[in-house]
Amino acid sequence: MKVKDKWKRGLPYVGNKGQKVEQIMESLPNGKRFVDVFGGGGCVSLTAASSGKYEEVIYNDRRKTVVELLRALVNDEPHFNLMDYVALTREQFFDWRDNQPDSIERTLVLIAYSFSNNQSTYLWNKKNEEEKLLLTRALFYGNTGTEFDQLYSYSLNANTISEKYRLFHKWRREQMNISSRYDLLQQLQQLEQLERLQQLQQLERLQQLEQLQQLEYSTLDYHDIIIRPDDIVYCDPPYVNTSEDYGGWDPDAFYAWLDACPAKQIYISEYTKLPHTEVAFNLGKKTNFSAAGNRRDELLLRVVH
Repeated sequence: MKVKDKWKRGLPYVGNKGQKVEQIMESLPNGKRFVDVFGGGGCVSLTAASSGKYEEVIYNDRRKTVVELLRALVNDEPHFNLMDYVALTREQFFDWRDNQPDSIERTLVLIAYSFSNNQSTYLWNKKNEEEKLLLTRALFYGNTGTEFDQLYSYSLNANTISEKYRLFHKWRREQMNISSRYDLLQQLQQLEQLERLQQLQQLERLQQLEQLQQLEYSTLDYHDIIIRPDDIVYCDPPYVNTSEDYGGWDPDAFYAWLDACPAKQIYISEYTKLPHTEVAFNLGKKTNFSAAGNRRDELLLRVVH
């Protein structure tokens, strides 16, 4: 995906379809209304809304604060100063997770600082947490008391996370050309850990969007969504054999809902062919950090009534 289109990835969210969303959208038929039943981070809905294939796009997820966070970022209302969230510690993360009431701010923190964006586990272990936050604090605050604080003045005029991140890499390349700074280079190789800023950059891209007029937001349980016969319906439910990771998920209830759904065009993302479906498109393997032997082809299934 080109950099200018990366806003379509939506929130950095577990199960995000960013790698496959263009293939999915090309495989789906045109229609008047597109319903994204399990919208998650909004990747498919955002791509559908910008595709020109649909007059209306319904982005639905029953997790209300996830939907509200996406809407707030896209509409920039309320406005978030994302630079306030660039260097959260383990203690701050668990305070947000365990002590703060559910809110869009809490959801932002849990998504951006959790391992695999699972909203539960802090990204880094205790052994290397301090190292991995050092460069970020130097870049944004200049308060580490180390020679890395030179990064702060270097990027002082940068007004966005993306600009500061770009200047960091420019600075790093310059340091690599100074052979006398061998010790610093060794530290840089160990401390090149600004990956978390990539998650916040993704949120920043959403803030920079113009409002997508055809995108509608919904927080219903999938049973309660009103589906029309001519709707194009897309479902990205918990995959087979992963339901233990999603408390309360009942695959049999989902199959019963599919059987009763009035839409003639229903598509499902899965690894496994489900009852009363056919493979509409094989999306291939998703690139991730799992062992190559464990990767499976992602399928786009079409429900056959």
